[in-house]
Amino acid sequence: MKCDSWIAMSMLGMCMAMVAGCSSAPKSEPAQERAASVNQTCGLAVADSGELGMSCLLKAELADTQVNVDRPGSVACNSDSFSLFKQTMSTPIWLVHGQKGDEGPLRVRVGGKLGPGTHVGKIGQSAGNDCDATVGPVANLTTQFGGTYVAMVDKTQRPVCVVQSRLSLSSLAQKQSVGLSKDISGVTRDSITDAVQKRLDLEVATQLNRYLQPGKALPDAVVNRHGRCPEGFRTFLDGPT
Repeated sequence: MKCDSWIAMSMLGMCMAMVAGCSSAPKSEPAQERAASVNQTCGLAVADSGELGMSCLLKAELADTQVNVDRPGSVACNSDSFSLFKQTMSTPIWLVHGQKGDEGPLRVRVGGKLGPGTHVGKIGQSAGNDCDATVGPVANLTTQFGGTYVAMVDKTQRPVCVVQSRLSLSSLAQKQSVGLSKDISGVTRDSITDAVQKRLDLEVATQLNRYLQPGKALPDAVVNRHGRCPEGFRTFLDGPT
Protein backbone atom coordinates (compact mmCIF):
# COMPACT_ATOMS: atom_id res chain seq x y z
CA MET A 1 0.00 0.00 0.00
CA LYS A 2 2.79 2.44 0.86
CA CYS A 3 4.47 1.72 -2.45
CA ASP A 4 1.23 2.25 -4.36
CA SER A 5 0.67 5.56 -2.58
CA TRP A 6 4.21 6.73 -3.35
CA ILE A 7 3.77 5.85 -7.07
CA ALA A 8 0.43 7.66 -7.23
CA MET A 9 1.90 10.77 -5.59
CA SER A 10 4.89 10.71 -7.97
CA MET A 11 2.67 10.50 -11.04
CA LEU A 12 0.54 13.37 -9.74
CA GLY A 13 3.69 15.45 -9.21
CA MET A 14 4.88 14.76 -12.77
CA CYS A 15 1.51 15.78 -14.22
CA MET A 16 1.49 19.00 -12.19
CA ALA A 17 5.03 19.82 -13.41
CA MET A 18 4.01 19.26 -17.03
CA VAL A 19 0.99 21.54 -16.64
CA ALA A 20 3.10 24.19 -14.94
CA GLY A 21 5.55 24.18 -17.84
CA CYS A 22 2.83 24.74 -20.43
CA SER A 23 1.45 28.25 -20.87
CA SER A 24 -1.48 29.39 -22.96
CA ALA A 25 -0.89 31.23 -26.21
CA PRO A 26 -3.92 32.81 -27.87
CA LYS A 27 -4.50 31.14 -31.22
CA SER A 28 -7.62 32.91 -32.39
CA GLU A 29 -7.65 34.91 -35.61
CA PRO A 30 -7.60 38.66 -34.96
CA ALA A 31 -10.80 40.47 -35.80
CA GLN A 32 -10.80 41.13 -39.53
CA GLU A 33 -10.64 44.88 -39.29
CA ARG A 34 -11.96 46.84 -42.23
CA ALA A 35 -8.88 48.40 -43.74
CA ALA A 36 -11.02 51.14 -45.26
CA SER A 37 -12.39 52.20 -41.89
CA VAL A 38 -9.20 51.73 -39.87
CA ASN A 39 -6.73 53.39 -42.24
CA GLN A 40 -8.60 56.50 -43.31
CA THR A 41 -5.36 58.27 -44.30
CA CYS A 42 -4.48 55.46 -46.72
CA GLY A 43 -7.06 56.44 -49.30
CA LEU A 44 -6.00 57.13 -52.87
CA ALA A 45 -5.20 60.81 -53.36
CA VAL A 46 -3.47 63.03 -55.90
CA ALA A 47 0.01 64.08 -54.76
CA ASP A 48 1.74 67.39 -55.50
CA SER A 49 3.48 65.62 -58.38
CA GLY A 50 0.09 64.95 -59.95
CA GLU A 51 0.35 61.18 -59.35
CA LEU A 52 -2.57 59.27 -57.89
CA GLY A 53 -1.39 57.07 -55.04
CA MET A 54 -1.26 56.19 -51.38
CA SER A 55 1.08 57.79 -48.85
CA CYS A 56 0.31 56.78 -45.29
CA LEU A 57 1.25 54.80 -42.18
CA LEU A 58 -0.12 51.27 -42.40
CA LYS A 59 -0.69 49.67 -38.98
CA ALA A 60 -2.36 46.30 -38.45
CA GLU A 61 -2.70 43.17 -36.37
CA LEU A 62 -1.64 39.95 -38.08
CA ALA A 63 -3.10 36.48 -37.65
CA ASP A 64 -1.49 33.84 -35.44
CA THR A 65 0.35 31.12 -37.32
CA GLN A 66 2.76 28.21 -36.97
CA VAL A 67 6.26 27.87 -38.39
CA ASN A 68 8.38 24.75 -38.69
CA VAL A 69 12.16 24.68 -39.03
CA ASP A 70 12.19 21.15 -40.46
CA ARG A 71 9.34 21.82 -42.90
CA PRO A 72 9.79 25.39 -44.20
CA GLY A 73 6.53 26.84 -45.47
CA SER A 74 4.37 24.50 -43.39
CA VAL A 75 1.77 26.13 -41.15
CA ALA A 76 0.32 22.82 -39.93
CA CYS A 77 0.11 22.18 -36.19
CA ASN A 78 2.38 19.32 -35.12
CA SER A 79 4.97 18.40 -32.53
CA ASP A 80 7.70 20.35 -34.32
CA SER A 81 5.72 23.59 -34.67
CA PHE A 82 6.52 26.96 -33.16
CA SER A 83 3.61 29.32 -32.53
CA LEU A 84 4.00 32.90 -33.79
CA PHE A 85 1.34 35.05 -32.13
CA LYS A 86 0.37 38.53 -30.92
CA GLN A 87 1.77 39.97 -34.15
CA THR A 88 1.47 43.61 -35.16
CA MET A 89 3.09 45.60 -37.95
CA SER A 90 3.57 49.29 -38.69
CA THR A 91 5.16 50.80 -41.78
CA PRO A 92 4.91 53.92 -43.91
CA ILE A 93 4.03 53.17 -47.54
CA TRP A 94 4.34 55.18 -50.75
CA LEU A 95 2.45 53.49 -53.59
CA VAL A 96 1.67 54.89 -57.05
CA HIS A 97 -1.54 54.01 -58.89
CA GLY A 98 -0.58 53.25 -62.49
CA GLN A 99 3.12 52.86 -61.68
CA LYS A 100 5.33 53.13 -64.79
CA GLY A 101 2.25 54.08 -66.81
CA ASP A 102 0.77 50.60 -66.46
CA GLU A 103 -2.95 51.32 -66.34
CA GLY A 104 -5.78 50.26 -68.63
CA PRO A 105 -9.38 49.11 -68.65
CA LEU A 106 -8.42 45.56 -67.60
CA ARG A 107 -5.75 46.08 -64.96
CA VAL A 108 -3.69 48.62 -63.08
CA ARG A 109 -0.26 48.39 -61.51
CA VAL A 110 0.14 49.72 -57.97
CA GLY A 111 3.68 49.87 -56.63
CA GLY A 112 6.30 51.74 -54.69
CA LYS A 113 8.26 51.49 -51.47
CA LEU A 114 7.73 50.87 -47.78
CA GLY A 115 9.66 51.27 -44.56
CA PRO A 116 11.40 51.57 -42.32
CA GLY A 117 8.76 49.31 -40.82
CA THR A 118 8.49 47.29 -37.61
CA HIS A 119 6.95 43.90 -36.88
CA VAL A 120 6.62 42.64 -33.30
CA GLY A 121 5.34 39.32 -32.05
CA LYS A 122 5.90 36.42 -29.68
CA ILE A 123 7.09 32.91 -30.51
CA GLY A 124 7.38 29.67 -28.56
CA GLN A 125 7.32 25.89 -28.97
CA SER A 126 3.75 24.83 -29.75
CA ALA A 127 1.84 22.60 -27.36
CA GLY A 128 -1.67 21.16 -27.24
CA ASN A 129 -3.61 19.29 -29.90
CA ASP A 130 -4.51 22.51 -31.69
CA CYS A 131 -1.28 24.39 -30.93
CA ASP A 132 -3.35 26.52 -28.54
CA ALA A 133 -0.53 26.73 -25.97
CA THR A 134 3.24 26.92 -25.73
CA VAL A 135 5.79 24.97 -23.70
CA GLY A 136 9.16 26.28 -22.56
CA PRO A 137 10.45 29.82 -23.11
CA VAL A 138 8.52 32.37 -25.18
CA ALA A 139 10.64 34.88 -27.09
CA ASN A 140 9.73 38.43 -28.01
CA LEU A 141 10.47 38.93 -31.70
CA THR A 142 11.19 42.35 -33.23
CA THR A 143 11.83 42.78 -36.96
CA GLN A 144 12.83 45.95 -38.80
CA PHE A 145 12.26 45.93 -42.55
CA GLY A 146 12.05 48.01 -45.70
CA GLY A 147 11.82 47.46 -49.43
CA THR A 148 9.56 47.63 -52.44
CA TYR A 149 6.12 46.28 -53.30
CA VAL A 150 4.15 45.91 -56.53
CA ALA A 151 0.70 44.55 -57.29
CA MET A 152 -1.35 43.97 -60.42
CA VAL A 153 -5.03 44.62 -59.80
CA ASP A 154 -7.75 43.02 -61.93
CA LYS A 155 -10.23 45.80 -62.73
CA THR A 156 -12.67 43.50 -64.55
CA GLN A 157 -13.85 41.89 -61.31
CA ARG A 158 -16.20 43.36 -58.71
CA PRO A 159 -14.89 43.91 -56.22
CA VAL A 160 -11.53 44.49 -57.91
CA CYS A 161 -8.82 42.23 -56.54
CA VAL A 162 -5.06 41.66 -56.55
CA VAL A 163 -4.17 39.01 -59.10
CA GLN A 164 -0.37 39.18 -58.72
CA SER A 165 1.99 40.84 -56.25
CA ARG A 166 5.50 40.80 -54.85
CA LEU A 167 7.17 42.15 -51.72
CA SER A 168 10.95 42.53 -52.01
CA LEU A 169 12.65 43.39 -48.74
CA SER A 170 16.00 45.10 -49.22
CA SER A 171 16.56 45.22 -45.47
CA LEU A 172 15.40 42.89 -42.71
CA ALA A 173 16.91 42.72 -39.23
CA GLN A 174 15.48 40.55 -36.49
CA LYS A 175 16.01 40.46 -32.72
CA GLN A 176 14.92 37.64 -30.42
CA SER A 177 14.75 38.20 -26.64
CA VAL A 178 15.61 34.62 -25.55
CA GLY A 179 16.96 31.49 -27.20
CA LEU A 180 14.66 28.66 -28.23
CA SER A 181 15.27 24.95 -28.80
CA LYS A 182 15.88 25.55 -32.54
CA ASP A 183 17.09 28.39 -34.73
CA ILE A 184 13.81 29.73 -36.12
CA SER A 185 15.19 32.91 -37.70
CA GLY A 186 14.92 31.70 -41.30
CA VAL A 187 11.31 30.51 -41.13
CA THR A 188 10.13 33.51 -39.13
CA ARG A 189 11.59 35.87 -41.74
CA ASP A 190 9.68 34.02 -44.48
CA SER A 191 6.49 33.94 -42.42
CA ILE A 192 6.65 37.66 -41.58
CA THR A 193 7.42 38.61 -45.19
CA ASP A 194 4.40 36.59 -46.34
CA ALA A 195 2.13 38.17 -43.71
CA VAL A 196 3.20 41.72 -44.61
CA GLN A 197 2.68 41.04 -48.33
CA LYS A 198 -0.83 39.75 -47.66
CA ARG A 199 -1.64 42.83 -45.58
CA LEU A 200 -0.40 45.11 -48.37
CA ASP A 201 -2.54 43.19 -50.89
CA LEU A 202 -5.57 43.71 -48.67
CA GLU A 203 -4.87 47.43 -48.29
CA VAL A 204 -4.46 47.92 -52.04
CA ALA A 205 -7.68 46.02 -52.83
CA THR A 206 -9.56 47.89 -50.10
CA GLN A 207 -8.48 51.35 -51.19
CA LEU A 208 -9.03 50.74 -54.91
CA ASN A 209 -12.53 49.51 -54.20
CA ARG A 210 -13.17 52.54 -51.99
CA TYR A 211 -12.01 54.72 -54.86
CA LEU A 212 -14.16 52.97 -57.48
CA GLN A 213 -17.19 52.33 -55.27
CA PRO A 214 -17.23 54.90 -52.44
CA GLY A 215 -18.98 53.79 -49.28
CA LYS A 216 -19.07 50.12 -50.24
CA ALA A 217 -17.11 47.86 -47.87
CA LEU A 218 -15.31 44.74 -49.02
CA PRO A 219 -17.24 41.51 -48.40
CA ASP A 220 -15.87 39.27 -45.65
CA ALA A 221 -14.85 36.63 -48.19
CA VAL A 222 -12.56 39.13 -49.95
CA VAL A 223 -11.07 40.35 -46.66
CA ASN A 224 -10.43 36.76 -45.57
CA ARG A 225 -8.42 36.04 -48.73
CA HIS A 226 -6.39 39.25 -48.25
CA GLY A 227 -7.98 41.13 -51.15
CA ARG A 228 -6.64 38.57 -53.61
CA CYS A 229 -8.60 37.28 -56.58
CA PRO A 230 -10.48 34.04 -55.90
CA GLU A 231 -8.70 32.21 -58.71
CA GLY A 232 -5.32 32.55 -60.35
CA PHE A 233 -3.45 34.66 -57.76
CA ARG A 234 0.31 34.19 -57.81
CA THR A 235 3.41 35.86 -56.44
CA PHE A 236 5.86 37.25 -58.98
CA LEU A 237 8.73 34.78 -59.21
CA ASP A 238 11.05 37.60 -60.21
CA GLY A 239 10.60 41.25 -59.53
CA PRO A 240 8.65 42.81 -62.41
CA THR A 241 10.49 45.43 -64.43
